[in-house]
Amino acid sequence: MNRRREGKLMAKKATTLDPFLDQIHHMDSVEGMKKIPTASIDLVITSPPYADMKVYEGGFAGLHPDKYVEWFLPYVAEISRILKPTGSFILNINDKVVKTFRHPFVFELIFAIHNAEDYCKMKKMKKLDLADLKLFERLFWNKGKFLANPHRFGDKIEYLFWFSKDSGEKRKINMKKMRMEYDKKSVERMKRPLIKRFVRESGEETTEYVQGGEGSWKVNPDGALPSTMIEEGAMLHVPQIVENLEDGTTIVLENYDGETFELVQPTEGSSPHPSTIVTIGSETRRILGSHVAVYPERLMTYFIQGATGKGDVVLDPFSGTGTTSVIAHALGRRYIAFDISEEYVKFARNRVASGPYLEEYKKKQINPNVPKLSDFGNNDE
Repeated sequence: MNRRREGKLMAKKATTLDPFLDQIHHMDSVEGMKKIPTASIDLVITSPPYADMKVYEGGFAGLHPDKYVEWFLPYVAEISRILKPTGSFILNINDKVVKTFRHPFVFELIFAIHNAEDYCKMKKMKKLDLADLKLFERLFWNKGKFLANPHRFGDKIEYLFWFSKDSGEKRKINMKKMRMEYDKKSVERMKRPLIKRFVRESGEETTEYVQGGEGSWKVNPDGALPSTMIEEGAMLHVPQIVENLEDGTTIVLENYDGETFELVQPTEGSSPHPSTIVTIGSETRRILGSHVAVYPERLMTYFIQGATGKGDVVLDPFSGTGTTSVIAHALGRRYIAFDISEEYVKFARNRVASGPYLEEYKKKQINPNVPKLSDFGNNDE
């Protein structure tokens, strides 16, 4: 989208989503979202800049964790306003160690979202309406690796907070698309006679007595119920993505045990060697200069499949190199994205236009032989 059209979008709030749909906009998302109609978005999914980041292409200078919640809360207020009553907001964020202690700003953010009025008063901020946004689930993304620190535990996880509205309407969630691979021990346990089982409903544990013994508990053909730990290999319904980038593009990937290796997008006439993301642990993939916090495509696929349906609208307020838009487009969703970096916006638009060209998506098939994290270990046996 050119600057003139972006300027028009800034002038007044749109009455429909049409001016925004299937576009990656070069603007600050808090201003862009103000122009989007209320209750019009099915899913907002994003990873905002990390706290205390020193440099971000496009002018973001970073924030100390003490100031992070105050900076980010106005974005959440707009997200809550534009979400449909059945919609979801999925936030990937991580905390930070400050002077040897983990700074609690992530938990401060959860408190602020649930208690926006009190928080704004406490911080002497302008009153913000978060439209009954509540924490539906907290998930943990196991990246499979960590930077070694002899004085700390290895930190392999990042948070994935799933918010939805307390509106009385049922949130949209497709558990079938988020089911996991069964653990072998669970499958064996199902073969034994079952006298009683425990089921959790509305946060309370109840006992469900089953008559019939053996056979009364069986494997679900769609897989096991999903876990709060998101790991590669267990995600049955998430295919790989093959993405065509410009000739000669160098991609640095990091495998499960931390080794990096390079792939170069082939020039015309050479043998095919596309860049394929095969592990959730490769979040430091570099596909554009110094932008290292690139979402794994399969992680985005997992949540977009699980929280939306065909034709739904997915919005990413911190688009970066455009992975959310690439996957939303590939899965038949409409997308809207914002970023303050003109370079990232141009690159992201090219990514959406050129790929991914995955036959499994086109044919609506799932590849059951997707690699697992264990495939990338040291197999010297």
